[in-house]
Amino acid sequence: MKSLLQDVRFGLRMLRKSPGFTAVAIITLALGIGANTAIFSLINAIMLRTLPVKDPQSLVILRWAARRAVNPKGISGGFCPGDSFEACSFSYPMFQQIHAEQKVFSGIFGFAPTRLTVNVTGRTSQLYGLFVSGDVFQTLGVSPAFGRFLNPSDDSGAAPPAVVVSYRFWKNVLGSDPAVVGKPFLVGRAPFTIVGVAPPITLELDPGIPTDFWLPLSFKALIQPYSPNTTSAANEIWLPLMARLKPGISIGQAAAATSAIFAASTTTGPEALFAPSDAPHVELPPAAYGLSFLRHEFSRPLYALLVAVALVLLIACANIAGLMLARSSARRKEIAVRGALGATRGRIIRQLLIESLLLSVTGGAAGVLLGYWGAEALAGFLARNWYMPLQVDTRPDLHVLAFTVLVSAIVGLAFGFAPVFSSGQLELVSALKEGSGSTDISRRGRTALANTLVVVQISLAVLVLVGAGLLVRTLSNLRAENVGFEPQDLLLFGVDTTYGNRTGGSLKVLHRELQEQLEMLPGVTSISYSAGPLLSGSAIRRPIFAQDQSASPILVNALPITPEFFKTMRIPLLAGRTFNAQDLEEKQSGKAPSYQPIVINEKLAHSLFGDQAPVGRLFRMGGPSAALSPLKEVVGVVGDTKYDALRAIVQPTIYSAITGDGGTFEIRTAMDPKALMPAVRATVSRFDSNLLITDMKTQMEQIDQNIYQERLIANLSSLFALLALIVACVGIYGLLSYQVTRRTHEIGIRLALGAQRGDVLRLVIRQGAILAALGVLIGIAAALAVTRYLQSFLFGVKPSDPLTIAAVACGLIAVALLASYIPARRAMKTDPMVALRYE
Repeated sequence: MKSLLQDVRFGLRMLRKSPGFTAVAIITLALGIGANTAIFSLINAIMLRTLPVKDPQSLVILRWAARRAVNPKGISGGFCPGDSFEACSFSYPMFQQIHAEQKVFSGIFGFAPTRLTVNVTGRTSQLYGLFVSGDVFQTLGVSPAFGRFLNPSDDSGAAPPAVVVSYRFWKNVLGSDPAVVGKPFLVGRAPFTIVGVAPPITLELDPGIPTDFWLPLSFKALIQPYSPNTTSAANEIWLPLMARLKPGISIGQAAAATSAIFAASTTTGPEALFAPSDAPHVELPPAAYGLSFLRHEFSRPLYALLVAVALVLLIACANIAGLMLARSSARRKEIAVRGALGATRGRIIRQLLIESLLLSVTGGAAGVLLGYWGAEALAGFLARNWYMPLQVDTRPDLHVLAFTVLVSAIVGLAFGFAPVFSSGQLELVSALKEGSGSTDISRRGRTALANTLVVVQISLAVLVLVGAGLLVRTLSNLRAENVGFEPQDLLLFGVDTTYGNRTGGSLKVLHRELQEQLEMLPGVTSISYSAGPLLSGSAIRRPIFAQDQSASPILVNALPITPEFFKTMRIPLLAGRTFNAQDLEEKQSGKAPSYQPIVINEKLAHSLFGDQAPVGRLFRMGGPSAALSPLKEVVGVVGDTKYDALRAIVQPTIYSAITGDGGTFEIRTAMDPKALMPAVRATVSRFDSNLLITDMKTQMEQIDQNIYQERLIANLSSLFALLALIVACVGIYGLLSYQVTRRTHEIGIRLALGAQRGDVLRLVIRQGAILAALGVLIGIAAALAVTRYLQSFLFGVKPSDPLTIAAVACGLIAVALLASYIPARRAMKTDPMVALRYE
């Protein structure tokens, strides 16, 4: 231990003796380790943390599987680990039966995510919460911070309406009120009473998606009578279930017991979901890490970015290894003297490795700070650009610290072995007699190793740059994609009428009257509203048939709109007409004509009617069972537009007259849409102070949210590629500078024997060019083999895109030549008389 501490002190003195080298190495390592720590922190927060509840390893999600579902009335809700979301929800009667008959779970509960307008302490806002069955908190094994949790009696339907709020909501909204229990909590127009506050842990079933409150499942029918609830039929599948295994019960035993109940109930009776031959059964994926929605959304881009930053770290290691190798060459006499005085090779190697580890530990400590800030910035980016709030906790924990320590140790050993290898081949006699003009075999070996490290850096930089180039071109292609309308100068927002002063018939004309008020604002050129914004990631889909219903159905996008929609969005009319005020009045009054007017897009016109004129043609909506539904008459054809996603191809779409009971306003402005936001808020407040504006944003911001994954990986990969380029160029510069210094005597001889200064310049630059060209060739070969794994991220560009590869190759060689020019210029100016005396 004494000798070890002595080596540490000596290592610190040697690093302090070379402040330039030490600073460059630590900064390079801090950037590389910090970038890796930031990405890993986000991966850890979303995918690796277990739920902060009692024994999370015994929690499971219930998932059914079968060859097919023959009689579902509707399927919604739930998200399965590693599977499609449809299979992770059940009907409410099935939940009741499993809850009553099972003997393998110590607890089981149902939950349904929701977004509701609530009013508490006079503040109205839209919050995310859960409808839950009464034994949710007992099953999870947590205790309240204040008051009590919901229990089965609260979910009976006859109990007083009770609600539990999150600790975050209690702290941020309720001001940490100690007397919060018993206070009113208005959900919609239904009064509830706060009975408890959750503990100060992130008690979300899907970590990262905030839960502000928990309501009894039995009150879902009161608050959301239009959606599936506890009175729904046995073939309406909507309720996700989570359970806790009894001690001593394996997942296989529990799955077999639950499958027996599930299969017996769902293959018999008039509402049977399956035929016996469909082999329905229940599977129990572990739920220790919560639900998998965020993991499914972010795993691919985060792992792709982790690979990119790992490559950057490898480049940094190769860079520092080259610098350490050059530094160890300058210390050959010192090492030889230590060996001559009795130091063993093991002691010398340990000294060099300790210096490397000191650098890596210091760089890792700085990397933790950079990683924390970087992870916070990434979490903020995701929260701002996702369609719903995120509360990703990226604070470092043992996983993150262990990752950073492991990376730092591996990195320290990785770049520390270069000088160790050099010192291991040291001959004491030759080293003690060595001058600057020496050209022994060991020096040529060190030069070859240094050249190899530079080639490795450039090869890895090519790989990172090509990947970043493809992703940046993807983002550029998406932003240049023709969406079929003009997204510039458009403002979008919704209006929540839950606490408005209008009810009944007056509510139906609220949007029309508000539209008239907004039209008078300066800068507004057109205004409309629709059932939902374009390119929002959501879609209404309906099957339609030809009039005689002889053909197969066509699944189409459906969007209810006002007559001004096409003018506001600037979607061109190709044939016929659009809607008029009479169409809207007839639809809203319920006195629609026999043939309801419909506008279709060009894609549907070709799909449904071929080359025939579509205007005046009839069709039905809703499938063969809707034979008595009113016929739809095509009154116009408009241009194709992207509907739900920028990546998606244009789909057949129909537009109908909106009923006026909700939706999104679209305002076309003659100014910056953001500058109009305060005036819009003031106008809505004057119109009805109880209206709540929701999701106000520009259409361009809506598009940016639609491609948040592409923006995330393109921006970060560009940042990492720039870092890789800088580190690689520093490596070239450092190597050539070192070699120019070591060859000063040789350069003096060349100049004394008649070499021109231009010859010396070309000599040094040629060496840098050869290394860069070799690294680029190897990097291109690696890129062609690896970038095919980016195929799913790309849009409008191939993984082997020659333009991107050529641009990266030319750009990297040009930058490498620029990095070579500085030491070459210094060599060119060498004074022959000084160089000949150089030692």
